[in-house]
Amino acid sequence: MAVTTRAVLVVHPEAERRMKLRAVLAGYDILEAANRQEAVEFLTRTTPVLVLTHPESFSRLLKDLERYAPRAIRAVLCPRDNVRTHHSLVDVAAAGHMFFTLDDEPTPALRRAVLELLELRESERRTPQGALEARFVADGTAFRAALLDVGTGGLGLRLEPSVRIERLTPGTELEGLQVYRGDALVLRAGHATVRMVRPLRAQDGGGFHLGVSLERPVEHARSSPAPLLQDAVRIRGLMRRAVRAGVGFGLRTHEGNRLVDFSRAEVHPEASRLVLREQSRPGQLFHPGDVVQLCLDFGGVCHVGTTAVLDVGEHHVEVALPRSLSLHHRRNSLRFRSTAERPFAVSFESPFTGEPLYRPMLDLHTGGFAFPFDASREVFPPGLILDEVTLHLPDGTRSRCRAQVQDTGQLTDEGSSMSRPRRCGVRMLELAPEARTAILDAFIKARCPDARDGSELAFPDIWDLFRAAEVRFPDYPYHDGPPQEALLASHRMLGNGSHGLSKTIVYQREGRLYGHISGLRIYSRTWLSQHLVVRPGYHRHESISQELVALAADYAESLEDVEYLRALWRCRNRWTSRIYGAIASRLERPGLSCLHAFTPCRLPVDAALPPPREDLRVRPAESADLRWLEQYLRETQDVVRLRSSDLVEGEMGLGGLGGRYAGAGLRRGRSIALVEGSHGPKGFVLMEDSSPGLFWAEWYNAFSLVMVEQDAQEADAVRRALITHAVADSARRGRTTAECLAQDGDLPALEGLGFHNLGKVMEFTAHRRLVRDWNAYLLAVFERLAANPRGTPKLDDKDIAA
Repeated sequence: MAVTTRAVLVVHPEAERRMKLRAVLAGYDILEAANRQEAVEFLTRTTPVLVLTHPESFSRLLKDLERYAPRAIRAVLCPRDNVRTHHSLVDVAAAGHMFFTLDDEPTPALRRAVLELLELRESERRTPQGALEARFVADGTAFRAALLDVGTGGLGLRLEPSVRIERLTPGTELEGLQVYRGDALVLRAGHATVRMVRPLRAQDGGGFHLGVSLERPVEHARSSPAPLLQDAVRIRGLMRRAVRAGVGFGLRTHEGNRLVDFSRAEVHPEASRLVLREQSRPGQLFHPGDVVQLCLDFGGVCHVGTTAVLDVGEHHVEVALPRSLSLHHRRNSLRFRSTAERPFAVSFESPFTGEPLYRPMLDLHTGGFAFPFDASREVFPPGLILDEVTLHLPDGTRSRCRAQVQDTGQLTDEGSSMSRPRRCGVRMLELAPEARTAILDAFIKARCPDARDGSELAFPDIWDLFRAAEVRFPDYPYHDGPPQEALLASHRMLGNGSHGLSKTIVYQREGRLYGHISGLRIYSRTWLSQHLVVRPGYHRHESISQELVALAADYAESLEDVEYLRALWRCRNRWTSRIYGAIASRLERPGLSCLHAFTPCRLPVDAALPPPREDLRVRPAESADLRWLEQYLRETQDVVRLRSSDLVEGEMGLGGLGGRYAGAGLRRGRSIALVEGSHGPKGFVLMEDSSPGLFWAEWYNAFSLVMVEQDAQEADAVRRALITHAVADSARRGRTTAECLAQDGDLPALEGLGFHNLGKVMEFTAHRRLVRDWNAYLLAVFERLAANPRGTPKLDDKDIAA
């Protein structure tokens, strides 16, 4: 006799209503309970796939469901016109509980609604080609089983008669479930549970048939809860900013699968309502009273809130503004839709049937993509490995990658020829640089139609923009001839971002260049936002600077090996310093951010310098010296600055970063020297080296000092010895000037040697998880300026950018 968890628990105080529900749901194993106590008795013995409950019992039953059946689908039988019941359920939903509301009348419509809820659990079964073996552990025992069939929601396995079947009762979790074809991995399950066990007939070979459900891990099993936004005013403000920015919204069901993406939205804060619009017909999937999850990706953060559907039209769904939002910082926040103008597609062979498949992508980002499939004949269980995937890029090229199925969900596609269209979301395990570049360029165009890859422009056009904005660089003066060769070379080699070392984005409208920004990998894990400039003029309503900064940050965040992002601004630019300084102070997080100041000082390398004292000899640092320096810096400086500047063990010489630049035909390195005393080092000089033109102010061809004893009697003599050594190093590398990024204590010695003070610079470094907040604060500044133009000073975008 089969033992199965495919049961529906009906909790209702009226026996007649339970009887009618049993008739409507014929074909399911119906468990009837008149109250909570009877329901708990069933829950302790079996795990239902669905719980249908009366609204009066639901709130008290929730804790029992969380304890005994956390994966069961929950649905409340609720009259549509009962306003009091509706409001009480909204209160329950606002506390973060997910459930569905169904019409309490036992009609065929109710059966159809239940079938829709159970669609994932009732997926198509396919028999795989060839022999596949499943391996897993249950109750401390290792098992191996042949794969009989596979569906999007689970697997069918055949176990030998000799196995210890008592360890595989329904509800048992299978640890580390993997499916192999020979030695090749086909599927790695995230979460697997025994659904049913039944003996096989002797004529079928005997043994047992094991039904296994495959699902993603339970969300509440995460080690740290997501932060909550519960301020109603802030939630309304966030919704308004998201609508103004054209952010897409989505509605999700209890299972966590995205049902509908909405391209347009309107917010009515006075009525606490949000109207979501789409060209398709979302009303076919939602009904007034449904409790759903509202999702939006804004500023690189995924906001998720529970709300209720208030009204449904042919092309719109109206929902209440959620009372709280959980915030999830996402590295894959660069998701966008594949369009007819920039189409992406994917092709591969089914791992189970060998059938060749070609699918247009629905949406994608650098970490994954989604495509449609026909659930009536195709299966894509979570954890399925796709080894040979071909990405078809918009320019006609192709790129190979590996991928793994993450989840599936319903899909609304009226023009599809598929009988049961569904959405399959996958995570890319490997991605070629050219494919990543194509995806990011498409994202830039999707987010801002006027932005484009700057490498597509001739560099003289970009140089003319800087000339018009009167942004000057000491090493690259403007003149009537062509731009400097060093700038042309760096633009040609790194502008398109294919090396992961740099990227240029420009803002162009009607053929005219208005804005420019670029990013540079200055250290192994640190990305610098640089060379931001906007054509002179008043562009308040367009906020070009803010748009470019946000795009540059989004691009950097897509680089998985970037941990820190850095911004620089000169203190003499009062408006820039005021805005960025205020934002940096708001983002002060010990261990995650660092605000540092330095003063660039310059001197021609052929300047006459007094000879250092003979007893203060400068020599190159050895391994033991670097270990000493690392320990000293760890005790005296901010850990964020050390990590983000590669001032840690094994990276002080920038060997790994230098290798990446050498592969692109460029140079990046650091050399360190010291003055040694009788009791240890007296001071160090850190000399940066990079190919000219990577950073136009050339601060990464400068040097800096680390004084062990700042106030010692001979401190200035030690400084002069280290400075003389660094100036000679600059001359040896062919530079015409030597530049020191000085601390305040270094300035008297530098000025005494004739160095020219260029003014203090602020350096703000933030961990990637804070960058979205930086952009949100910057967006708020521009919104306030646009809303109150007379109450603020006139702000030119180049003032923000300088």
